[in-house]
Amino acid sequence: MQHGKILTLLLLCLASVVAIAQPFPSRPLRLIVTFPPGGITDFTGRVLAPRLGEALGQPVIVENKTGSGGNIGTDFVAKAAPDGHTLLVVAPPNAINVSLYKTLPFDTRKDLAPIVLAGSVPNVLVVGPKTPAKTVQELVEFARSNPGKLNFASNGNGTSIQLSSELMKMQGNFNAVHVPYRGAPAATAALLASDVDFMFDSLSVSLPHIRAGKVRVLAVSSRTRSSLLPDTPTMIESGFPDFETAGWTGMMTTGGTPPAVIARLEAELLKILAMPEVISAFEKPGMNVRPGNAKEFARFFDLEIKRWSVAVKHSGAQAD
Repeated sequence: MQHGKILTLLLLCLASVVAIAQPFPSRPLRLIVTFPPGGITDFTGRVLAPRLGEALGQPVIVENKTGSGGNIGTDFVAKAAPDGHTLLVVAPPNAINVSLYKTLPFDTRKDLAPIVLAGSVPNVLVVGPKTPAKTVQELVEFARSNPGKLNFASNGNGTSIQLSSELMKMQGNFNAVHVPYRGAPAATAALLASDVDFMFDSLSVSLPHIRAGKVRVLAVSSRTRSSLLPDTPTMIESGFPDFETAGWTGMMTTGGTPPAVIARLEAELLKILAMPEVISAFEKPGMNVRPGNAKEFARFFDLEIKRWSVAVKHSGAQAD
């Protein structure tokens, strides 16, 4: 009887060793993107996937699993086998949803494992053609002098675009009415038509309208000025010392994935992010390569969760 138990334990240990010793990758990888084509998450995935596949010797197939603010695709990865064959492009919604939703079908911190931080794109504070303010301070002073008269657009409740304006309201001590639209194109169209007074938007989306003179940019939300708008001040320079928001992307996999597998993915992706062709590809839509290793990305992600939780709590934002 005792010998039987010992044999069973030995067989289990042997099975574990064999599983660990299996080469990685042993089959094609799936890269899950939680939003439709056209945004920075999909863009990041499609730039990195073919190069990662070439480096690993297995195809990396991009799949768009959209819905529920990114939670459907995230849940799919969180519940996948922890072997590194299922990857996730992550972005601000993954950090925001931790506080935006009362419950999630997964534990963001435990069920996902950071691999690399990939890219970033600053948001810009833009005003419509009929909004008189030419600086951030003028916009704030007008809002304070005319409480409740200013309104701002967003691409939906609980998005980073809405919450950027909510952070500005909180730090600037003024009020403005939130007007949510279903998607960024509708919000941008409302600003162009002067149906709303201001909004934060991705630099990559707003830049053509800024250059065409259809909207006026007051500030960028990144810590430093953008090379694409070198004469535009940051929000920090404009009197908001603690204001920094940006769109960003990174890659994670299922929590519990062996450290050696994560290290392999991390090493290959950091090499890819250093490629001149990748840096150039990211720059075309206004993004910057922002490489960070797994530990750096984990720290950054925790800070993002804390940053956005303040905005969610202060604004009372709720998911649609």
